Amino acid sequence: MIKKTLFLIIVILSLCFGYIFYWFVSPNPEHSQSVDYNLTEGSSFSRVANDLEKENILSNPKLFVFYAKITHLTGNLKVGTYRFPVGISPQQILMKLIHGDIVTIKVTIPEGLNIYQVAEKLSKDFPKVPEKKWVELAHSAELIQFLGYDHNLKNLEGFLLPETYVFDPNLPPKQVIKAFIVEFKKNVTPAMIAKAKQLGLNPMQYITLASIIEKETGVPAERERVAGVYWNRLKKNMRLQADPTVIYGIWFKYKGSLTKKDLLTPTPYNTYVTFGLPPGPIASPGIASLKATLNPISNDLYFVAKGDGTHVFSTNLKDHNKAVRNYVIYLRANKHKE
Repeated sequence: MIKKTLFLIIVILSLCFGYIFYWFVSPNPEHSQSVDYNLTEGSSFSRVANDLEKENILSNPKLFVFYAKITHLTGNLKVGTYRFPVGISPQQILMKLIHGDIVTIKVTIPEGLNIYQVAEKLSKDFPKVPEKKWVELAHSAELIQFLGYDHNLKNLEGFLLPETYVFDPNLPPKQVIKAFIVEFKKNVTPAMIAKAKQLGLNPMQYITLASIIEKETGVPAERERVAGVYWNRLKKNMRLQADPTVIYGIWFKYKGSLTKKDLLTPTPYNTYVTFGLPPGPIASPGIASLKATLNPISNDLYFVAKGDGTHVFSTNLKDHNKAVRNYVIYLRANKHKE
């Protein structure tokens, strides 16, 4: 009798373990399409299991939780978006959760974009969030306060550091902007702010000048020399005459090329008609431009394009006018070739 009972128990246990093993390695047949599940802060293992059952990703959530507990695999769950494709088994689901195998996207903010261009790009990287929302966040008083610069900022222009970021595709938009600000504060160090102050610029003025330098040249070897031109013009109380500042001042009317009328039309950002720096940055400067701004070189006061991406620098107006004439000749010659 005892032998029969033991045999029966062994058979029952074998069937139970056999079922559990089969269930553990078999996909839920009702799971018919790939599902993205957003695991939020504070979610318990049991809650996640129940949520996955509702999405038909998992069957028998109680067994799932029981198995995870007896195998000590219910540790801290990583917040983020998990993608569960068709055909995934409870075993694979468990591995995803314990390894924090979340879905991520790479978001690259190029140097020299203004907040409206950044908003346009982010609306493509995060299709669920409209461009208008990103523009609103760039003007958010809460996020401006999070930046911590006490200069009556109206928006975050210049402070969204160009870089490649890795994000959860369902990360709240506010957290995305905060990540840009955190990266800015990490890279623009107190030592850099202190050096700018020694040179006579407060943080806002420093970022503003760096943004102009960013827009004026894409040639690494020229950045410090361009910085030198603008520092020299500021010291001599000369107008900066930077085309990118004019463009920023008429951003929503700009058609792709500046006219003489544009250069003569006063706006707070038109450095052809106003002296000194504009009231704020005109784009997001990269690290190279931020560093170059603090290390200006040369005695130059002027520069003009050569036509090959580089510039001719001059210390006096006579040489500058000659360089301008050469550039005009270059433009006419190339227009004729077309």
